[in-house]
Amino acid sequence: MAQYHHYIPRFLLRNFAIDKYERKFEGNINNVKQRKKKGQKGNKDFKKQKREDQRKAELLQTYDREKNQLGVSLISKTYGHWNMYKDLNNEHVMHVEEKLSKLEGQASKTIQDILKASQVQNQVVLLRKGLEDLRKFLFVMNYRNGHRWSQYANENFDSVTKSMVKTFMREHNLQRPEEVWLQNIREILDTPHEKVKDNQKIFFIDREDYKQRMVDCFLIIWQAGENDEFIITSNGFGIFEGVNGVIMGLPFQYAYHSFYVISPKLVLVLCPSWFRKEIGTDHIYKIYGGKRSIFDNVPHPAATPNYVGPVDTSRIKPNNQHSQPDITDPFELQSHLFEMTLNSRGIERQWNDTFTFPFVKINSATVHLVNFILLNEVKPDLVLTFLSLPYLYKIIVKYHKDKNVGVQQDFSNLKKKLITALNRTHKNDLHLRKNIPVSCTFNWNVRETNSES
Repeated sequence: MAQYHHYIPRFLLRNFAIDKYERKFEGNINNVKQRKKKGQKGNKDFKKQKREDQRKAELLQTYDREKNQLGVSLISKTYGHWNMYKDLNNEHVMHVEEKLSKLEGQASKTIQDILKASQVQNQVVLLRKGLEDLRKFLFVMNYRNGHRWSQYANENFDSVTKSMVKTFMREHNLQRPEEVWLQNIREILDTPHEKVKDNQKIFFIDREDYKQRMVDCFLIIWQAGENDEFIITSNGFGIFEGVNGVIMGLPFQYAYHSFYVISPKLVLVLCPSWFRKEIGTDHIYKIYGGKRSIFDNVPHPAATPNYVGPVDTSRIKPNNQHSQPDITDPFELQSHLFEMTLNSRGIERQWNDTFTFPFVKINSATVHLVNFILLNEVKPDLVLTFLSLPYLYKIIVKYHKDKNVGVQQDFSNLKKKLITALNRTHKNDLHLRKNIPVSCTFNWNVRETNSES
């Protein structure tokens, strides 16, 4: 039986659902008559309204670039493909989907903890186990997006990578490139987070990508202000800002910042340790030809760890008993030195160690830059999700004028659609205001109505 598989899970999309934020009329409530009738819950109108409300809870405001259509989309049918995880070589063909569902459930809890804390606090405390699950989830989310999947399904590789894929297929008795993609996901799901980088059953390039982003980078959380919003794009989960090039015939990428939008107000950002204040970025910029990050001046506070295990000096090993790192890999060398520091203090990592992450409130210009990077990398089949029409219009206008990201896309059609929609909304507002008694004063406010969804 065919199944529709989301590459952006519904629990994240619901953070952008239409009914999660409602436009409320606020004013002199003493002058507003309540018109609810007794026994309303039992009549047909109420039941009809309830059904409509439930349907609205599963709707997103979207722009479909291929159709040039601005409107709404069902969450259940947005950002997915049919039978992405169907493993015909396994008796239980949907076993990968079931493993993914388990990881999603674990990551969902951690992300909900982040969202709830962001509404009332200036920081969030996460367990090491939850953080490792979250990192693995972020990678799989990026790896399973429609464009990464279709790259394998359609063999859309450069000549060098294509040759490497073919060699990997022969070594592991795989018949089709998409089997490589599926095996990679399966092995990542089955392998503990810290051991993924060493699993030879994962294609080398993807294994190195996991190591670079999920092991060698540290996590920060940026929070948009009251009047700013992040957007979602089809291929935007894990889009990075950094450098691209070719070294010895191989395509090369180095991410300064990788972005994972989890709500209209929050984006998780992974960045290399060079962005830690105590280390500094001068060295890495020299390596990459002086190209600096456009987010250089944004705060990058690392989480504060708390090791809960008791200090045990009997754990201390002589330096010559430690495994030797690859001295040509600066990240591995740094990780090795950190492990030796913990060892010298008799500290051992525990699953319930905690990490305190501050919410970094960023200004409007920085929110725009994050959105611009997402817009710059979209494909022709873009589906864009947003929270409010006026803010999306502001993003598009500013994007076309930006001089930092190197504008690569033309959203003129979207801009025209937004102007039409905003004019229509304005006319509806004027009609509604004409029917408000002169003695009443009202304001429009957008408020979150259900932080639990």
